[in-house]
Amino acid sequence: MSTLKETKILGFPLWMFLILNVIMIFLAAQDWMLSNMVGALAFALVVGTFLGWIGDHIPVWKTWFGGGMLFTCLAAGAMNTFNLVGEGAKETLNTFNGTTGFLDLYILVLITGSVLSVDRKALVKSFAGYIPTIIAGVVGALALAGLVGAVTGVGAIDAITTYAIPIMGGGNGAGIQPMSRMWEAATGGDGASWYATAFAIISLGNLVAVFMSALLNKLGQAHPALTGNGQLMKGMDNVAASAEKEIKPSAADYATGLALGLFCYCVADLYSGHISIINNHLDLGFTIHTFAFMVILMAILNISNILPANVKAGAKGMQQFFVKYMSFPLMITVGIGTDLSDYAKVFTNPAYLVIILATVIGAMIGTFLMSRLFHMYPVEAMLTAGLCMANGGGSGDVQCLGAANRMEMMSYAQISSRIGGAIMLVVASFFFGRFL
Repeated sequence: MSTLKETKILGFPLWMFLILNVIMIFLAAQDWMLSNMVGALAFALVVGTFLGWIGDHIPVWKTWFGGGMLFTCLAAGAMNTFNLVGEGAKETLNTFNGTTGFLDLYILVLITGSVLSVDRKALVKSFAGYIPTIIAGVVGALALAGLVGAVTGVGAIDAITTYAIPIMGGGNGAGIQPMSRMWEAATGGDGASWYATAFAIISLGNLVAVFMSALLNKLGQAHPALTGNGQLMKGMDNVAASAEKEIKPSAADYATGLALGLFCYCVADLYSGHISIINNHLDLGFTIHTFAFMVILMAILNISNILPANVKAGAKGMQQFFVKYMSFPLMITVGIGTDLSDYAKVFTNPAYLVIILATVIGAMIGTFLMSRLFHMYPVEAMLTAGLCMANGGGSGDVQCLGAANRMEMMSYAQISSRIGGAIMLVVASFFFGRFL
């Protein structure tokens, strides 16, 4: 009880934040909520943050079932399914997420900060053998998932596009969220519905990846020749997460980082829509999404080292702010347009669970085979280039490396989640545009 009295959410005492929630929920239920960005953001920030806090404090759920993120999305889906909020409130939240661009803003901020936070030296070294190893894992995951999908009757293409691609997509913010936009653009369907199913799928994929990470640690203990005990290649020390002195961003640096992300998204959109040869001059049956071009642009800026350190620090700080304070509000705006039946169908057929398991195992097989070619230790390659692609993104990296007792490999895990996730955006663009 004393702990609850001391609890603060968004700086508010718990009792005060509860009052804010009661008022906002009452306004939405009566359909009296402001029908503009102010009303949508108020509801999302207050109610979404509270639901996320609850989900992050439920035993077992917080560790194994997605925590506050999935809980908030499910709660928002329940609001929609059981009409707990008015139709006007639903439309306002859906519009805020979609045409107003809250989802796009969230994604571009995460892309900017995540790519620029990878040490440029690690970024350069990774392209030699590590990126091909990631790609091998992707091929293995998609191939085995497609095979299992064909055998079980789900269908190879459905298994790949609905299960394998989301799982290998690098998590939530820079993974399935932009993929949902790609899916919507390619099919004309409801991207929020695809996203809801994908979020449940990647949560299960993350659970499998964490379990497999623990098994890899046991494999290394049983067969020492297969592991470098945290070292990826013989004679090569782990690349530090950042060789530069840590800079604490100022308020101005936060604004600079945000401006950079907004500008680069506009440039990527210009290139995607008017300049790209693939999108505008070749009839390949698919297009490359703006977010994929943005990731490539951010990687070029990072490798070229033309950005001042304070700009990178501001971009990283802005990313951390959005991850910490805007993720739960985003889940409200995403979940409010979904129906709980979208989640239920994941569990209606045991074949779906088998496909998820096959995707993770396929990623391990692919990285194992490629690691032998580049003289990498198989345990470390499968862990970072394979399982850190198949987990839930940044938080999944922590879980997987922790389960394998190899936290010192975080820099490689981050490259998998971020750069590998960018590769998956290109893969998703191809499959969605070509086969759906």
